[in-house]
Amino acid sequence: MPWLKENFEGKTVNNSRSQAGNWLQFTLDKVEQGYAELSLTVREDMSNPYGNIHGGMMCHVIDEAIGWAVVSLDTALHYTSMNLSVDFLYAVKQGERITAKSVVIRAGKKIVNAECSVYNQSGYLVAKAHSNLVTTNMPVKD
Repeated sequence: MPWLKENFEGKTVNNSRSQAGNWLQFTLDKVEQGYAELSLTVREDMSNPYGNIHGGMMCHVIDEAIGWAVVSLDTALHYTSMNLSVDFLYAVKQGERITAKSVVIRAGKKIVNAECSVYNQSGYLVAKAHSNLVTTNMPVKD
């Protein structure tokens, strides 16, 4: 896991394995084994017609944060989402910065359970999610 901290922590991520994640242009603020924290500013192209982050974009942010928490486990195989359940608690305006904090609750042999909480720049909880991910047969490549 040291490679993760050295190459990504504290930096804007634009060279990860996930092209969709690179598109978000988030900063990986903190990463520890089983934990990832990322932040980004909500852009116009992430917004719904009301000028708030689109629900699908919030799901994308959450899924990416959970993905980085799983990557921090440094497993030999890739994982993929089985489900993602999101509660949208407050709207987030375009131009606001959000922080997603994700933690692995349990990492089993086949299934990983994780949670994510998203906060706005004032520290209010704006979304809460949980997900289960299943191992694939695809090995992680360096």
